[in-house]
Amino acid sequence: MVKEEVKKNIPNIIFLLLISLFLFFSFSPTLLDLSYQNNLYDKNREFTLEHNYYWPDFNLYVSKIRQGYEGSILAKERYTTEPHSGSLIQWLYVLLGIAGKTFGLSIPWSYQLGRILFAPLLLLVILLIIKKYFLSFKNQVFVLVITLISGSFPRPFTDAHGAIRIGRYMEWWSNMDPLQRTTHLPHILLAQAISFFLLYKLLIERVLPQTSLSAGAPLRLSSARQREPFHLRHLFTINQILTWVFYILLGNFLGLIFPPSLMTLNLVIVFYVLISLIKNRNRNIKFVICYLLFVISTLPSLLYIFFLTKTIPWSALVDAHKMTRMPVALDQFILATGPIFYLATLGMVTLIIKRKIHWYPLIYFVVVSILFASYFSISDDQSPLRFTQTGLFIPFGILGSYFLVEVWRWINEQLTMRNAQIKTIVRMCYLLFVICYLTMSSLILYSSYDWQREFIVERAHADHPLVPYPPQTLPPLKSWMDAIRFLENNTSHDDVVIAQITAANYIPAYAGNTVWWGQTNTYDYFRKQKLMEDFFKGEMSESQAIHLIAEGNIKYVFVGPQERDMMTGKKITDVYPFLNSFFKNSTVEIYKAQ
Repeated sequence: MVKEEVKKNIPNIIFLLLISLFLFFSFSPTLLDLSYQNNLYDKNREFTLEHNYYWPDFNLYVSKIRQGYEGSILAKERYTTEPHSGSLIQWLYVLLGIAGKTFGLSIPWSYQLGRILFAPLLLLVILLIIKKYFLSFKNQVFVLVITLISGSFPRPFTDAHGAIRIGRYMEWWSNMDPLQRTTHLPHILLAQAISFFLLYKLLIERVLPQTSLSAGAPLRLSSARQREPFHLRHLFTINQILTWVFYILLGNFLGLIFPPSLMTLNLVIVFYVLISLIKNRNRNIKFVICYLLFVISTLPSLLYIFFLTKTIPWSALVDAHKMTRMPVALDQFILATGPIFYLATLGMVTLIIKRKIHWYPLIYFVVVSILFASYFSISDDQSPLRFTQTGLFIPFGILGSYFLVEVWRWINEQLTMRNAQIKTIVRMCYLLFVICYLTMSSLILYSSYDWQREFIVERAHADHPLVPYPPQTLPPLKSWMDAIRFLENNTSHDDVVIAQITAANYIPAYAGNTVWWGQTNTYDYFRKQKLMEDFFKGEMSESQAIHLIAEGNIKYVFVGPQERDMMTGKKITDVYPFLNSFFKNSTVEIYKAQ
């Protein structure tokens, strides 16, 4: 009895081991970073547990976590000074702060908590979908591996030492990186997990509504029931209604976390309904009501984000996408997606020819994502790259794997050859292709790890410049962080600080103060950047500086190595004598402006 139970659970144990192994490898750069916690080359620097090193976004998320950690329920934007109320934008990080405080974690570890929770959740949702489409355990393992490790075509290049190395296309975009994409940004991980869970429940599994539409027999009401006045109780049970309420709430939560995911999911549902109705003459009232109800009832979250980002300062979110637009070049996208793009395309064509409509939700997801990316490549309302963050690698991996599985099945079952040796050669060629594909994907996976490893090692051994940019490219100086902690302990979070980019990026995250300028979420970014530069270069008159201080409600001026470099030997109090020293150590001086 025990042996049978163990044997029955062997597949689940193997899946658990595979997922754990992949997660360990994906988290290994973070573990390597942690190994330098007490072993930095420059002993004057302080280890900070960070992530997402290459853009100044990490501290933006940490600033929201701090707000939840300190008891806030709604998120305020600490990177701009315009008066505003809290909102649900980037609300997930506020919730992570609340959870971190509850579990006794530090603020940086509260961010990592999101990765630790949502990465395995995403992989379990992927496995759920794979198990639905593939009944064979061997195929399930094969598809899971292909989906997780498929990545870019190899990109040979010569490094600074003249050695030939293998890189990836679009390696600057983490969502194209097979090692990073499944453990990267918490809100992207959770959004992908929720959107594909809803795709599974609403379309792939089609538990709700319970119809046999896919079999060509739409649900019909009895003749007696048809004569009665229409009422929802004729179509839905209480349990179904409650389940729908749950999915609608989950959909709205998805829209708040990452609107492109909900936009993609809703358009997939609309496609599915329209095409199903066109193909089926018998209109299923329950079918139409269920899906349209979901789409309409999840619009509030999208409308909330849409209208809120039309107001100051939240409009800076849209402005940031416009000023940092990164169009998706189709050739680069295909190269970065890798061979799985072509395999998935062949898989989609095969499924359409065979009219396997239960696979169509995945096909629609790919089509809708590409349509959105194409549209926003023309329109400047949103960055097209956001629609590559919806989890495209999942349908690509599953559809591409389907094609490989079908080819193998055809070779074994349909290919009739008198000469058995020829059939054996065909099988060997196929297996050789799969082995080469897996080997190439593994090398791409390792190249990502090697690239991250080099960065982390160099970061831990670097001692120049004193204050870096981007902010996370070097551990901060201890004395510099002491000044930021002084702000945390001796000022109000509503007190506004003006500083150069790195200090201004750190202060909301590690001190909790509002900064006048410091991140792309700063409203009127470029004008404020120019005024900040003029201020620290000493190019303002005293009256102009006083006007700036008053206009921005600035209370403190942070002067560290980066700010002094801009002053080119000038002393700030000589230029602006109204400033009074508030804090001073070997690296930083903070002045009180009001």
